[in-house]
Amino acid sequence: MRSSFRWRLTGTFLILIATVLVVTGIILSLWFKNYYLDQIRSNLAYEAVLVADMTRFNQGQANAGFLQEITDKAALHTDSRITIVDSQGKVLADSQFDPSNMGFHHTRPEIHQALQGKQGADIRRSDTADIRMLYVAVPFDNGYVKGAVRLAKPIQQVEALYKNVLIILLMAIFITGLVACIISIAVAERFSRPLQEVTEAVGDMARGNFKCRVSYQHDDELGVLAEAVNNMAGYLDDNIKEMAEVNNRLEILLTNTINGILMVGSDSRVTYANPMALELLNADGNYAGKKHVEFIGNYHLIELIDRVKARCRPIRQEVILQHLNTERVVEVNAVPILNREKDILEGVLVVLNDITEIKKLERIRKDFVANVSHELKTPVATISGFAETLTEESRGSNTNVQEFSKIIYDEAQRLNRIINRLLELSRLESEKPFLNLKPVDLKHLILANIDLVKQQNKSEQLYITTELPVQEVIIETDSDLIIQVLANLLDNAIKYTPEPKYITIRLQEEPDQVIISVEDNGEGIPEAEASRIFERFYRLDKARSRKTGGTGLGLAIVKHLVDNLSGQVGVDSPPGGGSRFFFTIPRNLKK
Repeated sequence: MRSSFRWRLTGTFLILIATVLVVTGIILSLWFKNYYLDQIRSNLAYEAVLVADMTRFNQGQANAGFLQEITDKAALHTDSRITIVDSQGKVLADSQFDPSNMGFHHTRPEIHQALQGKQGADIRRSDTADIRMLYVAVPFDNGYVKGAVRLAKPIQQVEALYKNVLIILLMAIFITGLVACIISIAVAERFSRPLQEVTEAVGDMARGNFKCRVSYQHDDELGVLAEAVNNMAGYLDDNIKEMAEVNNRLEILLTNTINGILMVGSDSRVTYANPMALELLNADGNYAGKKHVEFIGNYHLIELIDRVKARCRPIRQEVILQHLNTERVVEVNAVPILNREKDILEGVLVVLNDITEIKKLERIRKDFVANVSHELKTPVATISGFAETLTEESRGSNTNVQEFSKIIYDEAQRLNRIINRLLELSRLESEKPFLNLKPVDLKHLILANIDLVKQQNKSEQLYITTELPVQEVIIETDSDLIIQVLANLLDNAIKYTPEPKYITIRLQEEPDQVIISVEDNGEGIPEAEASRIFERFYRLDKARSRKTGGTGLGLAIVKHLVDNLSGQVGVDSPPGGGSRFFFTIPRNLKK
């Protein structure tokens, strides 16, 4: 784990320590070198002053010889080269070389400064000795001669000493660095061990082991981290258990439900199918990675799923699934699955409800109603005919006979209307609608129906108003079905509205449909009853319906007619405020 936190921390420590030691070593070595040179320079200057003082003890001896003697004796005690020059720069004495062979030294930097009455110093290569030297010069005046005393020491001695000191310093730095390295590794190990435990614990959690815990017990930041990881492990363990329980219950529910459940992803691949869906679709369980067109063998179901994906709207539709010599009628509810945050389609949920037996029962009921209604037409017609004949023949005779005959005739007529409505409703339910589509001006159609209704109800106090667009409203539809719907709604409004009867017909246009509504000023429909009035034989006031000749089938017929037009029908009716029946017709109606 050379790339682990431990080694990165150790490396950081080592780099920091090495940087500090190197910088410190460089600073110390330079400081020591300068300090040592300054000390030698000070010593040479002190010794030069002593030599200058010795020149004052001239006791009448020749100046040159006396000065040479001083340089020789002083050189023995100072281990330095001593040179004495006069004020003109001429060498008077030198401890190592013959002064007569040495030129004028007044241009030497240190001597030039000394002749100016100052202490001078310089480091350079000696022209006489041909080595690098450290020079220090001071002025002197013994009463006979004025000039400068210069002491020189080879710089090699200084550099050799400096080199030894530098080696000692480097060894100290190396030993210090080695000790610091060992300490850094130990410190990094101490700090990285808890992090390694946390990393291993998190890795175990990632592999599904939520029982592991970190044993670090200190109250520092790592202790807080360890406690947080332990709490997270417990929380995840509880959540995973709860999710597993929910998943098991959901799996049991989906496996044993009587409905087929199918999920199709946004890429059109089947992501889930429960056993009932496999049975209804006559497919095997190997659906992973398959597209819905490969998995589903029914074109209508495939087309329905594609429509839901394209429109992102739920669709409910009946589909017939063929299985060899049998067929199943399935009610399909397809719902788009949307990501609410990103507002994108993630897939389609398809619920398949097998309604084959229900359809069989409905067909049996419809056939029974149709057969019974057909069989009743003949005896009802006979009763009606005899009742009419009996009424005509009993005129002027017994009043009770005439009244009873009239009642028999009226009830026979009412029963005949019920039978006719039942036959019409049975035809609408059993036959596949054939739509005679053609361009229809709805505005003209509504006005024509109003004129017809007014002609049929001249005796009524009937007032019909309209709210229609100024321009023509032409759509492609079946005009006969719309006429039947309007006739039923207007007949209902006239029957159940007290005089004077005010009826309003409205036509509204929308981008994808038109809305036609019939509004009356009757007593209205209770809210609890509004959802049931489109059921067959359902009547609010049965006594009043019998009096008005209502059959309870008119609105059921209206609903089937509007369904055939692919529209919707509904009612708005606040109690005591009249009723508003409306139905919609799509603009793009297809056969």
